Order: sequence, then structure tokens, then C-alpha cells
Amino acid sequence: MTAIALKNPLDREHPRRGPVAAARLRAAHEHGQALVELAIILPVLLLILFAIVQFGLSLNSANDETHLANEVARYAAVNQNPSEESLQEWAKGQADSNALEEQTVCISFPNGTSNVGDPVEVSVSGTINWLPVLKLEVASTVVEGKADMRLEAPPSTYEAGCS
Repeated sequence: MTAIALKNPLDREHPRRGPVAAARLRAAHEHGQALVELAIILPVLLLILFAIVQFGLSLNSANDETHLANEVARYAAVNQNPSEESLQEWAKGQADSNALEEQTVCISFPNGTSNVGDPVEVSVSGTINWLPVLKLEVASTVVEGKADMRLEAPPSTYEAGCS
């Protein structure tokens, strides 16, 4: 019994096909096609993933700003300062959002007076950079949290203003 040696159809010396037909056969095979498709779609998928993560960070930062403003407004309403420094500086030290830059804490009295029963307004804001690698000012947004409360005691442990 003799063994028949099968030749690779892509070989140029194939007896039934010429070099042009062999080149067409080589081009028709889809070896490596998935790798090319992955190389095309991967940057788009990574961009979408990065955008989702950045959007989640910005929502978390906005939530943190609102929570901090609420906490500072409560301290201001009951005339307490939990530290030796100003209430605004204490609030900046409590901010735990690494996604934000240049945080500002402002305490104000919207009615212009600080009597018992008047409102106190606290605003906490920071800048989030959407493209942190590039540090572009165009790709940044101010995230702000606000809180209003009624004064229960006249302010003596803190002052209105921004820090």
C-alpha cells in the first residue's frame, strides 16, 4: 500500500493551480482576521469603558460634595466648630474625593443677617478633569454641592466667607 502525500493547497507548485490562483487562495483564508477586528474595535471599547469610569467618579464626587455641604451646614446651624481651624478649612480637610481639584468651601447668610431662624447656606465646589492625563482646562467641569439650614444659634465659632 502506498501513501499518498497531500500537498498544501497554498503551495506555489500545486500542479493544478498557477501562482495567481495560489495567491488568491492565500488571501481568501481568514487566518488572523479576528486579531485585526480586535485591533479595530479595542480602542473604541476602551474609550467607552474610560468614559463610564470617569462619569461614575464625577457622580461620586458630586454626592461627596453635597454630603460635605450638608455636614458643614449642620455645624454652622448649631454654632459648632469641630476643630481649632476655621470651619471652611476643616471641611476641606474632610473632603475625600481624589477626583476633584481646587476645592472651595463657602459659608454665607442669604438674608444678610445671622439671627436665630435665618438661613445659612454652605456651598462646596471642586473641579473634575475629564481627561486627567492631559490636564486640559477645556475638559473640566465644576462639581458643586449646596445645603441650606436654619440657624439655631447665632454664629460665634465661625465666620462667613470662602476658603
